[in-house]
Amino acid sequence: MAPANLSPEEQMKLRASVGKNVTPATLDSKLVFVFCGNGLTYHGMCKQLLEKEPVFREKIAEISLCFQSLGSLHILNTLESETESRDFNNPDVIQPLLFAIQVGISTLLKHWGVKPDAVLGHSVGEVAAAHCSGLLSLEDAVKVIYFRSTLQRKVTGGTMLVVSNMPVSEVSSFLLPYAGKVCVAAFNSPQSCTLSGDASAIENVQKELSNSAIGSNLFLRLLDVPTAYHSHMMDPILSDIQKAIGSLHMNELNAELFSTVTGKEVQQGDFCTGKYWKDHESVRSVVSQLFQLGAPVDWNTFYRGYETMPLSFPRYQFDCSHRDVIIGAAQTNTQSDHPVLHQTGSGSNIFTCDLKSESSSYLTEHKHN
Repeated sequence: MAPANLSPEEQMKLRASVGKNVTPATLDSKLVFVFCGNGLTYHGMCKQLLEKEPVFREKIAEISLCFQSLGSLHILNTLESETESRDFNNPDVIQPLLFAIQVGISTLLKHWGVKPDAVLGHSVGEVAAAHCSGLLSLEDAVKVIYFRSTLQRKVTGGTMLVVSNMPVSEVSSFLLPYAGKVCVAAFNSPQSCTLSGDASAIENVQKELSNSAIGSNLFLRLLDVPTAYHSHMMDPILSDIQKAIGSLHMNELNAELFSTVTGKEVQQGDFCTGKYWKDHESVRSVVSQLFQLGAPVDWNTFYRGYETMPLSFPRYQFDCSHRDVIIGAAQTNTQSDHPVLHQTGSGSNIFTCDLKSESSSYLTEHKHN
């Protein structure tokens, strides 16, 4: 029976469609879930989901119990509270909330049949990504969030700034006068990055970029975070993060997982050690990735305070006298049969080294990328 409020033509079309086999639309491309980092949370978030979606609420309650086994935070009560607590924006509160919400939403989507082919996370969102990929159990993921956020609460000061519509290599060059105060904390895309560091220095960077010749085309946004994550300000707690997290169990993946520390698909040991999560927080891993992409790095400034004395190339001792280990082997070769070393005269211990001849062209294949 067709609804009476339809026109005769519409009723006829509706009757004609009865019994037809309808092929559901399919998605040819792969679906990727990206889990976000700090700066996007607010009081009162997800209240409707808690009220109307039992699957979401059950997952939040489960996660809440996991956190209560480690500390005093009650995630479900905090999300449902009518008033915002004074410590709402502290890392040991906001990061567990962010983790719980994203895992809850991912669980609800999967309940509705929406499953990702691949997952990755931005900053602290990488913990939720590691769990939702199947790699980390809920208990291990909660352990990472708990110790990471608890230790980060000890760090105060600093802020973060998103810079978009400007090549990251140019941003890195722009930051040279701010060495030791501001760094690239996250490489979001070739045209977007997040800066982190001393609050006053970040404010100066924002003003300079805003007043520059390209300022009107830039997107500049200060993040609402309590401290400068992924910067030199985190260095004092890195070893504690590694020790507290320790070793985690690696489970079978149900979706591809990509690491924002390595920039590659998950490898053995990724996500499952305290060292990985220490490197995840350290800005030094970001610098190495930027250098590999061609961004200029002031290595003298980068290694300031970590200098070591140069050491002589090790030599080998034969018959109580110092000799280069390669001389004895090279003397048995003539100029024609050794591809690199050539003795300058018979009986001489002086050799020349030719690395440009066609006979040693294979050496070019051993360059370090």
